[in-house]
Amino acid sequence: MNKKEKYLEEVSRYVPSSAQTLSKYPGQFVIGVTPVAIIKGKGCYFWDVEGNKYMDTMLALGPMVFGYANDKIDKAVKKQIDDGTIFSLPSIHELELAKLLKEVVPCAEMSKFLMSGNEATSGAIRLARHITKRDHVAKCGYHGFQDWSICTKEGRSAGVPEILKTLTHDFVYNDPSSLEKIFVDYPDKIAAVILEPASSEKPTDNFLEKVKEIAHKHGAVLIFDEMVTGFRWALGGAQEYYGVIPDLACFGKAVSGGYPISIISGKTDIMKRLDEVFVSTTFGGFTLGVVAAIECIKMMREYGDVHKHMHEIGEYFMQQANQLSQKNNLQVEFVGYGPHPVMKVKIKDDYLSRVFKTFVYQEFNKSGILFSSSMMFGYEHKKKEIDLILKVYEEICRKLNGIVDYKDLEKKLEGKVMAPRSVRAQQ
Repeated sequence: MNKKEKYLEEVSRYVPSSAQTLSKYPGQFVIGVTPVAIIKGKGCYFWDVEGNKYMDTMLALGPMVFGYANDKIDKAVKKQIDDGTIFSLPSIHELELAKLLKEVVPCAEMSKFLMSGNEATSGAIRLARHITKRDHVAKCGYHGFQDWSICTKEGRSAGVPEILKTLTHDFVYNDPSSLEKIFVDYPDKIAAVILEPASSEKPTDNFLEKVKEIAHKHGAVLIFDEMVTGFRWALGGAQEYYGVIPDLACFGKAVSGGYPISIISGKTDIMKRLDEVFVSTTFGGFTLGVVAAIECIKMMREYGDVHKHMHEIGEYFMQQANQLSQKNNLQVEFVGYGPHPVMKVKIKDDYLSRVFKTFVYQEFNKSGILFSSSMMFGYEHKKKEIDLILKVYEEICRKLNGIVDYKDLEKKLEGKVMAPRSVRAQQ
């Protein structure tokens, strides 16, 4: 039994599903091939339990814009550790960060600090419900594992009371009529419209402007969930990038370089109503997250080209990778934005699609690259890293070219087929 096998065997006895996050579950990768646990990271590389070095194309699901163990961010945090991590009263850094956010984020006239994305989006929804005196929510995208959010997701809503499932309604991205229909079906009942302003699909035909118009026409609060887009699409997030300013926005991930913090930001007249709503946690204002966020924002301003760089290298990757896919007649396309390319497999059969993805993941892993169909490029990914990824992908395309029946790929797999994107009990 090698170190990977020993680790997986042991961790499965102590940790449910062997990881804390769905996207990090062993079954979401290639069990038997993919590294199973990380010892350390630096820049856009990490070393696993067997001492092997890998390039990381996920960057901890998005937070590490400046890479792992960034010297400047860690120096600021280490200094703060000596001064204290949490106090009986607010730290002086909270005011500094709130003022900084107001300078760079269009909607951030006031801000409240929490620890996780779940807390931020839930706090924003509770605030909207209080202001509007309504109970229902219209949503588009993923906003956390809390009941109101996950209740509409098949395969992930176990344990959510049935009554709560009647209060949340999904609308379709780039289809404003699907949002308008919710307001028609539930007149004067929708408290908030919450959505990820962009993901793998780009807004078309003024979609975000129309969402804002519809929400306000019906008296609902517009919330942008910028956990992914915030400080990644642009310094001021997607709202700056697209020029559409929401009433409230929720941030995390890229704002703080891997230290825990989440943020609810918004217009003063709305944020002041938080005085009337109980949104409170012991570790809100955790100094290490606050200080890290201050340092990250300052670095983004100082360097000036952080977001331009991520957009450019990602667009370069997608353009080159798509040419390789087309040249080799593969049913795959890389879509989305430079900072967040997404591999879209066009194989309709779910199992065969996962067989295809498993082979792609496997070959990248064997070449020393941790690959995911949901990629996150950062400032530490330079052209040489992107060219290496493309070189490996070119070889993968060559191996896949000419395969008519993807069932034949199973014979080439050196590990288990990737599990569906659902909770363990549904697999």
